Amino acid sequence: MDEAREKYLQGKLTEVERKTFEENLSLEEQQELAFELGIRDGIESKVRLELRTKVESFEKKARPVRKINPTYIGIAASLFLVASVAFFLTRQEESLFSEYYKPYPNYELTSVRGEQNINGREKAYQAYDEGEYEAAITAFGTLNSLSAPDYFFRGICLIEMNKEALALTDMEQVLRMKDEDYSEAATWYTALIYVKMNDSKSAIPLLESLESGSSEIAANSKKLRSEL
Repeated sequence: MDEAREKYLQGKLTEVERKTFEENLSLEEQQELAFELGIRDGIESKVRLELRTKVESFEKKARPVRKINPTYIGIAASLFLVASVAFFLTRQEESLFSEYYKPYPNYELTSVRGEQNINGREKAYQAYDEGEYEAAITAFGTLNSLSAPDYFFRGICLIEMNKEALALTDMEQVLRMKDEDYSEAATWYTALIYVKMNDSKSAIPLLESLESGSSEIAANSKKLRSEL
């Protein structure tokens, strides 16, 4: 990787090698390369001038100079812009998710901590109340069948464990079951999952569907949509 990186910076890779190298770069590596090539503020014309000045100053000091192919400056600028925009948008969505997300309170089933001889469903909700989300998921998995509330609270557990795709499946199951007590909340958490997954296009219609009414979810939905 170090050898390929050095050749990339020096413009010594073939077109095929360059494309392969760029396709395998992580977001962090893209940013590092862009900065190393002298990219600043994503303005390519300014970058070219600044980089040329730096190279000339290096030459005057008799320092070893990496000869940079001008073509790669443009490529690096593009990489930097794409990486920076993607990074910014992802951070923005994560921030909004954290601002609006909180676990749903369990009014479904309560049990006394340490109570003996409780069944599987009671174990699941007790673990949920104690923040033991993995244990709750395990307990839900022992049940022969799941109700809409079971799917809902298991979905919350999965969100807490950063398993958004699985959480989305459980919330969608609640919506398919058309449970009157949990449909609104399931729609809200489904929208939040999409926000966390950086999929505003899917989140916005769900938020719009929740905006009527005077509930806290309605108010938060309207506010969140305005920020996306």
